[in-house]
Amino acid sequence: MARMPRDQRLETRDAREKLKARAEPYWRQIVPGTFLGYRKGKRASAWIARQRHGEGYIEQRIGTPDDKGQIDGDVVLTYSQAVKRAQTMQIAERAAPAPRHYGDGLTLNDVFDAYLADRQVTPGGRFGRVMPASTAKISAGSWTLHARKAIGERLVSSLSASALKQWHAGLATKAPMNRGKELAFDASDPQQVQARRKTANRVLTLAKAALTWARAQSRLPESMSDWWRSVRPFAESTEDAPRMLEQDEIRRLLNAAALDLRDLLSGALMTGARYSELRALRARDYSPDTSTVRIAQSKTYKVLQQPLTPEGIALFERLTAGRKPEAWIFTRADGSPWSQSDAAKPMRAAVKVAKLDDVSFKTTRATYGKLLLLATKDIEMVARALGHSDSRITRKHYAQYLPNEVARAIALLPKIGIDPGAKVSRIRGKKRQAG
Repeated sequence: MARMPRDQRLETRDAREKLKARAEPYWRQIVPGTFLGYRKGKRASAWIARQRHGEGYIEQRIGTPDDKGQIDGDVVLTYSQAVKRAQTMQIAERAAPAPRHYGDGLTLNDVFDAYLADRQVTPGGRFGRVMPASTAKISAGSWTLHARKAIGERLVSSLSASALKQWHAGLATKAPMNRGKELAFDASDPQQVQARRKTANRVLTLAKAALTWARAQSRLPESMSDWWRSVRPFAESTEDAPRMLEQDEIRRLLNAAALDLRDLLSGALMTGARYSELRALRARDYSPDTSTVRIAQSKTYKVLQQPLTPEGIALFERLTAGRKPEAWIFTRADGSPWSQSDAAKPMRAAVKVAKLDDVSFKTTRATYGKLLLLATKDIEMVARALGHSDSRITRKHYAQYLPNEVARAIALLPKIGIDPGAKVSRIRGKKRQAG
Protein backbone atom coordinates (compact mmCIF):
# COMPACT_ATOMS: atom_id res chain seq x y z
CA MET A 1 0.00 0.00 0.00
CA ALA A 2 1.39 3.41 -0.93
CA ARG A 3 2.12 5.87 1.85
CA MET A 4 -0.50 8.42 2.86
CA PRO A 5 -0.09 11.57 0.73
CA ARG A 6 -0.33 14.79 2.77
CA ASP A 7 -2.39 17.79 1.76
CA GLN A 8 -3.01 20.54 4.31
CA ARG A 9 -5.94 21.91 2.29
CA LEU A 10 -7.94 18.66 2.43
CA GLU A 11 -6.92 16.71 5.52
CA THR A 12 -9.19 18.39 8.11
CA ARG A 13 -12.69 19.82 8.25
CA ASP A 14 -11.41 23.21 9.37
CA ALA A 15 -9.02 23.42 6.43
CA ARG A 16 -11.70 22.40 3.92
CA GLU A 17 -14.12 24.91 5.39
CA LYS A 18 -11.78 27.73 4.34
CA LEU A 19 -11.79 26.64 0.70
CA LYS A 20 -14.01 28.50 -1.74
CA ALA A 21 -16.91 26.72 -3.38
CA ARG A 22 -16.23 26.00 -7.06
CA ALA A 23 -17.14 23.60 -9.82
CA GLU A 24 -13.60 22.22 -10.30
CA PRO A 25 -12.51 19.86 -7.49
CA TYR A 26 -9.38 20.49 -5.44
CA TRP A 27 -7.07 17.70 -6.65
CA ARG A 28 -4.30 15.75 -4.92
CA GLN A 29 -2.33 13.02 -6.72
CA ILE A 30 -2.43 9.75 -4.76
CA VAL A 31 -0.29 7.56 -7.00
CA PRO A 32 0.79 8.17 -10.57
CA GLY A 33 -2.31 8.29 -12.72
CA THR A 34 -4.76 8.42 -9.74
CA PHE A 35 -6.04 11.59 -8.07
CA LEU A 36 -8.32 12.34 -5.14
CA GLY A 37 -10.53 15.39 -5.56
CA TYR A 38 -12.57 17.41 -3.12
CA ARG A 39 -15.55 19.03 -4.86
CA LYS A 40 -17.04 21.84 -2.77
CA GLY A 41 -20.39 23.19 -3.84
CA LYS A 42 -22.49 25.86 -2.21
CA ARG A 43 -24.76 23.29 -0.54
CA ALA A 44 -22.90 19.96 -0.61
CA SER A 45 -19.46 18.45 -1.07
CA ALA A 46 -18.07 15.14 -2.37
CA TRP A 47 -14.92 13.07 -2.68
CA ILE A 48 -14.03 12.41 -6.32
CA ALA A 49 -11.55 9.87 -7.70
CA ARG A 50 -9.89 10.45 -11.09
CA GLN A 51 -7.85 7.83 -12.95
CA ARG A 52 -6.09 7.85 -16.26
CA HIS A 53 -7.92 5.77 -18.86
CA GLY A 54 -6.54 5.60 -22.36
CA GLU A 55 -5.88 9.10 -23.62
CA GLY A 56 -7.97 10.77 -20.95
CA TYR A 57 -9.32 10.45 -17.43
CA ILE A 58 -12.40 8.93 -15.82
CA GLU A 59 -13.90 10.55 -12.77
CA GLN A 60 -16.16 8.98 -10.18
CA ARG A 61 -17.72 10.07 -6.94
CA ILE A 62 -16.52 7.82 -4.12
CA GLY A 63 -18.08 9.27 -0.96
CA THR A 64 -19.25 12.17 1.17
CA PRO A 65 -16.69 14.21 3.17
CA ASP A 66 -17.10 14.37 6.93
CA ASP A 67 -17.71 18.13 6.78
CA LYS A 68 -20.99 17.80 8.70
CA GLY A 69 -21.93 14.16 8.84
CA GLN A 70 -20.88 11.49 11.29
CA ILE A 71 -18.05 9.33 9.97
CA ASP A 72 -19.13 5.77 9.15
CA GLY A 73 -16.36 4.61 6.81
CA ASP A 74 -18.89 3.65 4.16
CA VAL A 75 -20.84 6.71 3.11
CA VAL A 76 -19.16 9.51 5.09
CA LEU A 77 -15.36 9.38 4.75
CA THR A 78 -12.39 11.19 6.24
CA TYR A 79 -9.56 12.34 4.01
CA SER A 80 -7.47 9.27 4.82
CA GLN A 81 -10.40 6.91 4.16
CA ALA A 82 -11.07 8.61 0.83
CA VAL A 83 -7.37 8.26 -0.08
CA LYS A 84 -7.42 4.52 0.67
CA ARG A 85 -10.58 4.02 -1.36
CA ALA A 86 -9.11 5.91 -4.31
CA GLN A 87 -5.90 3.84 -4.06
CA THR A 88 -7.62 0.47 -4.14
CA MET A 89 -10.40 0.99 -6.64
CA GLN A 90 -10.28 0.70 -10.40
CA ILE A 91 -12.83 3.09 -11.87
CA ALA A 92 -12.76 1.53 -15.31
CA GLU A 93 -13.88 -1.79 -13.86
CA ARG A 94 -16.95 -0.32 -12.18
CA ALA A 95 -20.13 0.08 -14.20
CA ALA A 96 -21.56 2.77 -11.91
CA PRO A 97 -20.20 5.30 -9.43
CA ALA A 98 -20.48 4.80 -5.69
CA PRO A 99 -24.13 5.11 -4.68
CA ARG A 100 -25.26 8.72 -4.33
CA HIS A 101 -26.21 8.02 -0.78
CA TYR A 102 -29.07 9.95 0.72
CA GLY A 103 -29.19 12.76 -1.77
CA ASP A 104 -25.49 13.59 -1.91
CA GLY A 105 -25.22 15.48 1.34
CA LEU A 106 -28.92 15.78 2.12
CA THR A 107 -29.22 17.02 5.69
CA LEU A 108 -32.15 16.83 8.08
CA ASN A 109 -32.49 20.60 7.72
CA ASP A 110 -32.88 20.16 3.95
CA VAL A 111 -35.62 17.60 4.52
CA PHE A 112 -37.46 19.77 7.06
CA ASP A 113 -37.28 22.96 4.97
CA ALA A 114 -38.60 21.17 1.89
CA TYR A 115 -41.36 19.52 3.96
CA LEU A 116 -42.49 22.82 5.50
CA ALA A 117 -42.53 24.60 2.15
CA ASP A 118 -44.60 21.82 0.58
CA ARG A 119 -47.11 21.62 3.46
CA GLN A 120 -48.01 25.28 2.95
CA VAL A 121 -49.21 24.60 -0.61
CA THR A 122 -50.16 20.92 -0.56
CA PRO A 123 -52.92 19.44 1.63
CA GLY A 124 -51.65 16.85 4.06
CA GLY A 125 -51.31 16.02 7.72
CA ARG A 126 -53.90 14.42 9.94
CA PHE A 127 -56.78 16.53 8.64
CA GLY A 128 -55.74 16.72 5.00
CA ARG A 129 -55.45 20.50 4.88
CA VAL A 130 -52.85 23.05 3.85
CA MET A 131 -50.77 24.27 6.78
CA PRO A 132 -51.56 27.93 7.61
CA ALA A 133 -48.69 30.40 7.36
CA SER A 134 -48.99 31.17 11.09
CA THR A 135 -48.57 27.49 12.01
CA ALA A 136 -45.64 27.14 9.61
CA LYS A 137 -43.97 30.17 11.19
CA ILE A 138 -44.28 28.67 14.67
CA SER A 139 -42.98 25.30 13.44
CA ALA A 140 -40.02 26.96 11.73
CA GLY A 141 -39.22 28.90 14.90
CA SER A 142 -39.32 25.76 17.04
CA TRP A 143 -37.08 23.94 14.58
CA THR A 144 -34.55 26.78 14.49
CA LEU A 145 -34.43 27.00 18.28
CA HIS A 146 -34.29 23.31 19.11
CA ALA A 147 -33.08 21.33 16.08
CA ARG A 148 -31.42 23.32 13.31
CA LYS A 149 -27.99 23.42 14.94
CA ALA A 150 -28.40 20.53 17.38
CA ILE A 151 -29.19 17.81 14.83
CA GLY A 152 -30.44 19.40 11.62
CA GLU A 153 -27.00 19.89 10.07
CA ARG A 154 -26.27 16.18 10.14
CA LEU A 155 -26.56 14.17 6.95
CA VAL A 156 -29.52 11.86 6.87
CA SER A 157 -26.97 9.13 6.17
CA SER A 158 -25.45 9.67 9.61
CA LEU A 159 -28.72 9.54 11.50
CA SER A 160 -30.30 6.56 13.19
CA ALA A 161 -32.99 5.81 15.73
CA SER A 162 -30.45 5.97 18.55
CA ALA A 163 -29.16 9.37 17.37
CA LEU A 164 -32.68 10.78 17.21
CA LYS A 165 -33.51 9.34 20.64
CA GLN A 166 -30.39 10.89 22.14
CA TRP A 167 -31.24 14.31 20.73
CA HIS A 168 -34.86 14.00 21.87
CA ALA A 169 -33.84 13.02 25.40
CA GLY A 170 -31.25 15.80 25.59
CA LEU A 171 -33.76 18.41 24.47
CA ALA A 172 -35.98 17.56 27.43
CA THR A 173 -33.19 18.40 29.89
CA LYS A 174 -32.28 21.80 28.45
CA ALA A 175 -33.51 24.99 30.07
CA PRO A 176 -36.20 26.89 28.12
CA MET A 177 -35.25 29.98 26.14
CA ASN A 178 -37.01 33.32 25.73
CA ARG A 179 -35.75 35.81 23.16
CA GLY A 180 -32.35 34.14 23.16
CA LYS A 181 -31.98 34.14 26.95
CA GLU A 182 -31.91 31.00 29.03
CA LEU A 183 -34.62 30.86 31.69
CA ALA A 184 -34.41 29.27 35.12
CA PHE A 185 -35.00 25.53 35.04
CA ASP A 186 -35.37 23.21 38.01
CA ALA A 187 -34.87 19.60 36.90
CA SER A 188 -36.41 18.39 40.18
CA ASP A 189 -39.71 20.17 39.51
CA PRO A 190 -42.12 17.66 37.87
CA GLN A 191 -44.15 20.42 36.21
CA GLN A 192 -41.09 22.01 34.61
CA VAL A 193 -39.79 18.63 33.48
CA GLN A 194 -43.15 17.79 31.94
CA ALA A 195 -43.20 21.13 30.13
CA ARG A 196 -39.77 20.44 28.63
CA ARG A 197 -40.87 16.96 27.60
CA LYS A 198 -43.87 18.43 25.80
CA THR A 199 -41.54 20.72 23.87
CA ALA A 200 -39.24 17.80 23.02
CA ASN A 201 -42.22 15.76 21.81
CA ARG A 202 -43.48 18.62 19.67
CA VAL A 203 -40.15 19.05 17.85
CA LEU A 204 -39.71 15.28 17.53
CA THR A 205 -43.09 15.19 15.76
CA LEU A 206 -41.78 17.75 13.26
CA ALA A 207 -38.67 15.68 12.54
CA LYS A 208 -40.63 12.46 12.06
CA ALA A 209 -43.25 14.18 9.90
CA ALA A 210 -40.53 15.63 7.66
CA LEU A 211 -38.81 12.27 7.22
CA THR A 212 -42.10 10.50 6.54
CA TRP A 213 -42.92 13.15 3.93
CA ALA A 214 -39.49 12.71 2.32
CA ARG A 215 -40.10 8.96 2.12
CA ALA A 216 -43.48 9.52 0.43
CA GLN A 217 -41.85 11.94 -2.02
CA SER A 218 -39.11 9.40 -2.94
CA ARG A 219 -36.43 11.72 -1.63
CA LEU A 220 -34.83 8.98 0.45
CA PRO A 221 -33.12 5.87 -0.95
CA GLU A 222 -35.20 2.73 -1.18
CA SER A 223 -32.60 0.86 0.87
CA MET A 224 -33.12 3.12 3.90
CA SER A 225 -35.54 1.77 6.49
CA ASP A 226 -38.09 3.98 8.23
CA TRP A 227 -35.99 3.91 11.41
CA TRP A 228 -37.50 7.10 12.82
CA ARG A 229 -40.84 5.36 13.37
CA SER A 230 -39.36 3.48 16.31
CA VAL A 231 -38.52 6.71 18.18
CA ARG A 232 -41.32 7.22 20.68
CA PRO A 233 -42.28 10.48 22.41
CA PHE A 234 -42.26 10.80 26.18
CA ALA A 235 -45.37 9.41 27.79
CA GLU A 236 -47.87 11.99 28.92
CA SER A 237 -48.13 12.35 32.67
CA THR A 238 -51.39 12.67 34.50
CA GLU A 239 -52.16 16.35 34.39
CA ASP A 240 -54.39 18.47 36.52
CA ALA A 241 -57.45 19.95 34.86
CA PRO A 242 -56.72 23.35 33.29
CA ARG A 243 -57.46 26.48 35.27
CA MET A 244 -61.09 27.57 34.92
CA LEU A 245 -62.61 30.80 36.18
CA GLU A 246 -65.57 31.14 38.50
CA GLN A 247 -68.28 33.72 37.80
CA ASP A 248 -66.88 36.29 40.24
CA GLU A 249 -63.37 35.77 38.83
CA ILE A 250 -64.67 36.45 35.32
CA ARG A 251 -66.13 39.75 36.46
CA ARG A 252 -62.95 40.74 38.29
CA LEU A 253 -60.78 39.95 35.25
CA LEU A 254 -62.99 41.85 32.80
CA ASN A 255 -63.21 44.85 35.14
CA ALA A 256 -59.43 44.91 35.55
CA ALA A 257 -58.66 44.62 31.82
CA ALA A 258 -58.08 47.58 29.50
CA LEU A 259 -61.00 48.21 27.13
CA ASP A 260 -59.38 46.63 24.05
CA LEU A 261 -58.29 43.57 26.02
CA ARG A 262 -61.74 43.38 27.65
CA ASP A 263 -63.36 43.03 24.22
CA LEU A 264 -60.88 40.30 23.30
CA LEU A 265 -61.48 38.41 26.55
CA SER A 266 -65.24 38.76 26.11
CA GLY A 267 -64.97 37.32 22.60
CA ALA A 268 -63.05 34.35 23.96
CA LEU A 269 -65.59 33.72 26.71
CA MET A 270 -68.44 33.93 24.20
CA THR A 271 -66.90 31.56 21.62
CA GLY A 272 -64.22 29.40 23.24
CA ALA A 273 -61.81 30.53 20.52
CA ARG A 274 -58.06 30.71 21.01
CA TYR A 275 -56.18 34.02 20.98
CA SER A 276 -54.69 33.38 17.53
CA GLU A 277 -58.15 32.57 16.15
CA LEU A 278 -59.75 35.66 17.64
CA ARG A 279 -57.17 38.09 16.35
CA ALA A 280 -57.64 36.66 12.85
CA LEU A 281 -61.40 37.33 12.79
CA ARG A 282 -62.75 39.78 10.19
CA ALA A 283 -66.12 41.49 10.21
CA ARG A 284 -67.28 39.12 7.46
CA ASP A 285 -66.80 36.17 9.84
CA TYR A 286 -69.75 37.32 11.94
CA SER A 287 -73.16 36.45 10.48
CA PRO A 288 -76.01 38.50 11.99
CA ASP A 289 -78.54 36.39 10.05
CA THR A 290 -77.53 33.17 11.80
CA SER A 291 -76.01 34.73 14.96
CA THR A 292 -72.82 32.76 14.45
CA VAL A 293 -69.09 33.45 14.15
CA ARG A 294 -66.92 31.60 11.65
CA ILE A 295 -63.78 30.40 13.47
CA ALA A 296 -60.90 28.80 11.56
CA GLN A 297 -59.20 26.67 14.19
CA SER A 298 -55.42 27.00 14.27
CA LYS A 299 -54.70 23.51 15.62
CA THR A 300 -57.11 21.20 13.81
CA TYR A 301 -57.74 23.41 10.75
CA LYS A 302 -61.45 22.82 11.28
CA VAL A 303 -63.88 25.64 10.55
CA LEU A 304 -66.55 26.15 13.21
CA GLN A 305 -69.75 28.10 12.81
CA GLN A 306 -70.02 29.00 16.48
CA PRO A 307 -73.50 30.02 17.70
CA LEU A 308 -73.70 32.95 20.09
CA THR A 309 -75.73 33.70 23.19
CA PRO A 310 -77.65 37.01 23.39
CA GLU A 311 -74.63 38.48 25.19
CA GLY A 312 -72.35 37.26 22.41
CA ILE A 313 -74.64 38.65 19.72
CA ALA A 314 -74.65 42.07 21.40
CA LEU A 315 -70.84 42.01 21.62
CA PHE A 316 -70.27 41.14 17.96
CA GLU A 317 -73.00 43.52 16.78
CA ARG A 318 -71.20 46.35 18.55
CA LEU A 319 -67.75 45.38 17.26
CA THR A 320 -68.80 44.94 13.61
CA ALA A 321 -71.35 47.76 13.24
CA GLY A 322 -70.45 49.99 10.29
CA ARG A 323 -67.24 48.08 9.50
CA LYS A 324 -66.20 46.79 6.11
CA PRO A 325 -66.20 43.00 5.64
CA GLU A 326 -62.39 42.82 5.58
CA ALA A 327 -61.96 44.92 8.75
CA TRP A 328 -60.56 43.25 11.87
CA ILE A 329 -63.15 42.56 14.55
CA PHE A 330 -60.74 42.83 17.46
CA THR A 331 -58.23 45.68 17.42
CA ARG A 332 -55.98 47.42 19.89
CA ALA A 333 -56.81 50.82 21.33
CA ASP A 334 -54.98 52.54 18.44
CA GLY A 335 -56.97 50.59 15.83
CA SER A 336 -54.15 48.24 14.84
CA PRO A 337 -54.70 44.46 14.80
CA TRP A 338 -53.42 42.32 17.65
CA SER A 339 -50.13 40.57 16.90
CA GLN A 340 -48.92 37.27 18.29
CA SER A 341 -47.54 38.59 21.60
CA ASP A 342 -49.42 41.87 22.06
CA ALA A 343 -51.83 40.54 24.67
CA ALA A 344 -49.23 39.01 27.00
CA LYS A 345 -48.23 42.16 28.90
CA PRO A 346 -51.72 43.70 29.33
CA MET A 347 -53.03 40.25 30.32
CA ARG A 348 -50.46 39.95 33.10
CA ALA A 349 -51.37 43.42 34.31
CA ALA A 350 -55.10 42.62 34.38
CA VAL A 351 -54.53 39.34 36.23
CA LYS A 352 -52.44 41.16 38.83
CA VAL A 353 -55.07 43.87 39.40
CA ALA A 354 -57.82 41.23 39.60
CA LYS A 355 -55.72 39.32 42.18
CA LEU A 356 -55.99 36.01 40.32
CA ASP A 357 -53.54 33.12 40.33
CA ASP A 358 -52.42 30.87 37.49
CA VAL A 359 -54.50 32.65 34.85
CA SER A 360 -53.51 33.22 31.22
CA PHE A 361 -55.47 33.94 28.06
CA LYS A 362 -55.85 30.18 27.53
CA THR A 363 -57.91 30.07 30.72
CA THR A 364 -60.84 31.64 28.87
CA ARG A 365 -61.18 28.65 26.53
CA ALA A 366 -61.25 26.17 29.43
CA THR A 367 -63.77 28.41 31.22
CA TYR A 368 -66.03 28.42 28.15
CA GLY A 369 -65.99 24.62 28.08
CA LYS A 370 -66.77 24.42 31.80
CA LEU A 371 -69.71 26.84 31.59
CA LEU A 372 -71.14 25.00 28.60
CA LEU A 373 -70.85 21.63 30.35
CA LEU A 374 -72.52 22.93 33.52
CA ALA A 375 -75.37 24.26 31.39
CA THR A 376 -75.87 21.18 29.16
CA LYS A 377 -74.38 18.21 31.10
CA ASP A 378 -73.42 16.94 27.60
CA ILE A 379 -69.71 16.18 27.16
CA GLU A 380 -70.10 15.39 23.44
CA MET A 381 -71.69 18.79 22.91
CA VAL A 382 -68.75 20.50 24.63
CA ALA A 383 -66.29 18.55 22.48
CA ARG A 384 -68.04 19.71 19.30
CA ALA A 385 -68.22 23.31 20.50
CA LEU A 386 -64.50 23.34 21.26
CA GLY A 387 -63.65 21.64 17.97
CA HIS A 388 -62.08 18.56 19.58
CA SER A 389 -61.67 15.56 17.27
CA ASP A 390 -63.37 13.36 19.88
CA SER A 391 -64.48 13.64 23.49
CA ARG A 392 -61.48 11.94 25.10
CA ILE A 393 -59.51 15.11 25.75
CA THR A 394 -62.70 16.90 26.76
CA ARG A 395 -63.62 14.18 29.23
CA LYS A 396 -60.09 14.20 30.64
CA HIS A 397 -60.23 17.91 31.52
CA TYR A 398 -63.89 18.35 32.41
CA ALA A 399 -64.81 15.03 34.04
CA GLN A 400 -65.09 16.70 37.46
CA TYR A 401 -68.11 18.66 36.24
CA LEU A 402 -69.98 15.68 34.80
CA PRO A 403 -73.02 14.36 36.70
CA ASN A 404 -71.85 11.57 39.02
CA GLU A 405 -74.03 8.77 37.68
CA VAL A 406 -72.20 6.12 39.74
CA ALA A 407 -72.95 7.92 43.01
CA ARG A 408 -76.60 8.32 41.97
CA ALA A 409 -76.87 4.60 41.20
CA ILE A 410 -75.21 3.49 44.45
CA ALA A 411 -77.67 5.60 46.44
CA LEU A 412 -80.47 3.35 45.11
CA LEU A 413 -79.00 0.15 46.56
CA PRO A 414 -81.32 -1.58 49.09
CA LYS A 415 -80.40 -1.92 52.74
CA ILE A 416 -78.51 -5.12 53.53
CA GLY A 417 -79.41 -5.20 57.24
CA ILE A 418 -76.01 -4.51 58.79
CA ASP A 419 -76.31 -3.13 62.34
CA PRO A 420 -73.38 -0.79 62.94
CA GLY A 421 -74.09 -0.76 66.68
CA ALA A 422 -76.11 1.98 68.28
CA LYS A 423 -73.58 2.55 71.07
CA VAL A 424 -70.62 3.08 68.74
CA SER A 425 -69.76 6.71 68.04
CA ARG A 426 -66.73 8.63 66.78
CA ILE A 427 -64.44 9.99 69.48
CA ARG A 428 -63.98 13.69 69.00
CA GLY A 429 -61.40 15.92 70.61
CA LYS A 430 -62.54 18.15 73.48
CA LYS A 431 -62.71 21.85 72.87
CA ARG A 432 -60.12 23.90 74.69
CA GLN A 433 -61.39 26.08 77.50
CA ALA A 434 -60.77 29.75 77.02
CA GLY A 435 -58.43 31.47 79.44
